[in-house]
Amino acid sequence: MKMRKLVQSWYFCCVAVLLLGCATQSAFQEKSSAIALPELTQRGTIVFNGEYEFTPPPAPWEMLTGTKTTHYVFAFYRKDNEKGHVASTFFAYDEEPFGFSRNLDERAQECLKRYFSASMLQVTILDQKKVNILGGDGLAVTFEGKDEIKKIKVRSKLIFGHRGERVVAFFINQWRSFDGSYNSNAFDIFDRFANNFSYLRKSFYETL
Repeated sequence: MKMRKLVQSWYFCCVAVLLLGCATQSAFQEKSSAIALPELTQRGTIVFNGEYEFTPPPAPWEMLTGTKTTHYVFAFYRKDNEKGHVASTFFAYDEEPFGFSRNLDERAQECLKRYFSASMLQVTILDQKKVNILGGDGLAVTFEGKDEIKKIKVRSKLIFGHRGERVVAFFINQWRSFDGSYNSNAFDIFDRFANNFSYLRKSFYETL
C-alpha cells in the first residue's frame, strides 16, 4: 500500500512538472513572438520593436539584441585588427544603467562604481560635460581604464539622458593592448547614433 502511494505521488509530481514546463514554454514563446525584429525603413533607419528608431552604423558593425542578463536593449559590435592582437569596439543603448538617482551627475558617479566591477581596471575620467540628448539635458563622461596585469586598456564614453522621469544611457567601449591606438572614428559614429536616436512611443513607465 505504501509503495502504491509512493508511485502515485511520484506520477502526479511528474505530471505537474510536465504541465508547468509546457505552460512556461508556451508563455516564453508568446513573449518571444511579441518582440519584433529590427525593421529597415525607406529612410535607411532601423525601427526596433516598434519603439526605437535609429541610424545603424555601417558595415562591418554587427547588431546584437539584449537579454535578461545583459545591461543593454541592443548593441553594435565590431572586431578591430591590431598588430596581431584582436581588439574590439562595442556600443549600446541601456534603459537601466547602474544606479538609482535621477540626477545625472549623481547617476554618473553611481554607474562608474559598478561599470567595470568585474575587472581589475583602474579608471581615470578624461572629460565630463553637459550635452543635449534625447531632446533634453544630458551628461557625457569620457574615461579610460587600464589593466596593468593583462596589459590592456579601454577608452569608454557614457552619455546619460532622460526618458520621462527615468535615466537612460548610451555607452561605448573600445579595447586595445597597451601599445595600441584608439580609433576616433568609432566614437564619431557612436555620437551620431546617440544624437539621431528617437522614440516612437512612450515607455510603459510613462503611461502609468
